[in-house]
Amino acid sequence: MKVAGIPPSRILIFGQSLGTAAGLAVSEHLALQTPPVVFAGTVLVAPFADVRMLVATYRVAGSIPILSPLTRFPRLFNYLSTFIVDKWLSKDRIAEYTRANEADGEKYRLTLIHAEDDYDIPCHHTEVIFWHAINATLAQGITYNELEKVKNKSKTNLGAAGAVMEWRTENGLIREEILKTGLHDVVMGNPVITMAVMRIFEAADPSFK
Repeated sequence: MKVAGIPPSRILIFGQSLGTAAGLAVSEHLALQTPPVVFAGTVLVAPFADVRMLVATYRVAGSIPILSPLTRFPRLFNYLSTFIVDKWLSKDRIAEYTRANEADGEKYRLTLIHAEDDYDIPCHHTEVIFWHAINATLAQGITYNELEKVKNKSKTNLGAAGAVMEWRTENGLIREEILKTGLHDVVMGNPVITMAVMRIFEAADPSFK
């Protein structure tokens, strides 16, 4: 913005896997500045809710668990979790980002994309992050189960392509796309990714081509 003179409306924050945590950290940090800096949008592909939940669900090659067996012993798992230095609380960051934009009246766009067959980071992580983002837009809040009921009624089922759910507020648009296939990295070649980027740029600036 300062060196090249590119306005925030022409900049999009994009992250995949570990990059989603860094991307959210950037988006949240700048949205909390005075005055806030909010970009055209943020696209997160195969994000994780936080490191604690990640180690509780991660399996090497989708079959060899790391710490997930220890979740059967909550006290031991909680103790071992205290040794996690970088927690990367993406679910909390997205809530702060959303809450700040709603309070400041800033226009924002979030897109979360995940594949059901992702065995590195289960798509449940995206569902948790989506819930935290939505919950932050409501003064009265919404439980995870309540949101699931809303999604079952409102989401667009695309059959073999998966399902899409959009949550709109006066200021923002939060979109969740759960694809049927795509694994963890192959998903990056899916046209859905390109479409998500183009959709955000066109919404931020109708003259964008």
